[in-house]
Amino acid sequence: MIGKNFPPNDFLLFGFDFTDPTDFIYDFILGVLALYYSYRISKFPQFNNFFYNWKKFYLYFGLATLLSAFGHLLYNYFHYVGKVPGWIVIPISTYWIGKAILSAHKSKEVIKKANVLLLVKLFVTYLVCFLIWLNINPLEKPQLLFLPIAIDTILGLLFAVGFYSFKFSKEISSNFKYILFGIIIIIPSAFIFILKINLHQWFSKNDFSHVLMVFAISFFFYGVNRLQKE
Repeated sequence: MIGKNFPPNDFLLFGFDFTDPTDFIYDFILGVLALYYSYRISKFPQFNNFFYNWKKFYLYFGLATLLSAFGHLLYNYFHYVGKVPGWIVIPISTYWIGKAILSAHKSKEVIKKANVLLLVKLFVTYLVCFLIWLNINPLEKPQLLFLPIAIDTILGLLFAVGFYSFKFSKEISSNFKYILFGIIIIIPSAFIFILKINLHQWFSKNDFSHVLMVFAISFFFYGVNRLQKE
């Protein structure tokens, strides 16, 4: 189904009225995998600032997706408010992946300025979310609350990580190309959400996106792992 969403997949279990089990499962897998990669990076024999930032990205991304998993499952109880905790953490993970890729830059001055810009971007994202929350009813228009978070993610991933992973694959190491591959895999997610491409009642646009993200963060880790072995 394109352009529309299937109705929620509600189900009763142990007296609880749950919904969208596939969203929960894919988000849960994505979150656990991200935390596993964070743990793996923390055990690298070479653990400089570059790898520390990647570890933090996976940590916060894993936390965000796990919170989102329960936001989906418990939607009938908390509605969009249940999704807010996951949404709040997403910009933090975007901040850390931006720091991670930019920390590989050869110029310390560029890194310093980039870190300031990343902090400003994070602050502006939360400020806009807060202003939207004050001026609208997020239960009626939750997409407006998520919009600044989506824009922040696009700016952080596609422009910062995408651009510099390509640049560094030419200037520093060819292993940065695997991070770029991960970004390329993520790109279709935007069109899947905008066009509401739902392949099946039990494989919605959310499920499709989550599967792509599993491959994307795995490519990230593969590239980071190869970089630490150089």
